[in-house]
Amino acid sequence: LKEVQNDLQEDILKSKELFAYYKRRDSIIQLALDHKLTRADYLSDKKYAYINVAMNAFHLKIHSNGYKNFSDNLDNLPETYKEIIAPLNEIYTYNKYEIDKFDTRLDKITDRLMDNQGATKPWFYNVQQGKVSDEAIQFYLNDSIYKNDLSLYKNATFHLTRHVYDFNENAINACRRIAELTGKLKELPDFIPHHLIDATPQQFQELKGKYTLVKVKTPSGEIQEVNSPGVMEVDEQRLVYLDIESNATTVLYFKNKTTLYSMDGEVTILKNKNNRVIRLISKNQNYEGEYIKTE
Repeated sequence: LKEVQNDLQEDILKSKELFAYYKRRDSIIQLALDHKLTRADYLSDKKYAYINVAMNAFHLKIHSNGYKNFSDNLDNLPETYKEIIAPLNEIYTYNKYEIDKFDTRLDKITDRLMDNQGATKPWFYNVQQGKVSDEAIQFYLNDSIYKNDLSLYKNATFHLTRHVYDFNENAINACRRIAELTGKLKELPDFIPHHLIDATPQQFQELKGKYTLVKVKTPSGEIQEVNSPGVMEVDEQRLVYLDIESNATTVLYFKNKTTLYSMDGEVTILKNKNNRVIRLISKNQNYEGEYIKTE
């Protein structure tokens, strides 16, 4: 189980690199598909980021040696640990299968795109040497077949990152459960969300109740007024926030006395002069949200 946990932790860290890698490429591809890239972009110091945007892929190969050793010894598994079998099976069968499938698809797209340009575009060699001709620029700006390839790449990365996100969430939960079963919860690294302080029952109770998301700030700075209800509950020494409209849940843990965190971001706890929780400010890479405690 410790070997499985080490494998999962290594892959969780790798998945964070994958998210960042494809987020950069997705933004560039969207600019290209929206015809917002210009001739100057393909002549700038960042030209290779635009030219090669769909010619490379980030590979996440799930480590499974620990799981194999675990599976080979199920006959010796104590009854206490058997509850971890189903979560691990989901990770190493379904999650791994879907990740491998779209990883392979991306390889096929990138290889075909590069091979086709090498075989049909006389200027391809010069472009890779830093000499970008007007003909090459016109191709990257306007060729409809090239835009189709960008769209296929973007579609494949969307599905890949979605399945990696599912894996990441399941892997984090499995790591935490293994740590609980083996009595080593405090040895988990910080990137596996868990209570980094010994939270008191009072701290949990202070956060329980009904909330309303009243304001959202986007990465561009745009502020949107909203009115989305939710509720914070305590489940097995975990804080679980339920968005009532979407039915989405977020599991939160204490980072310190004034901050909660999850696999997606952090939440700042704000209190009034009577030391009562009145607001939560949630931040992640996509938005900042303000929640008012209503009850």
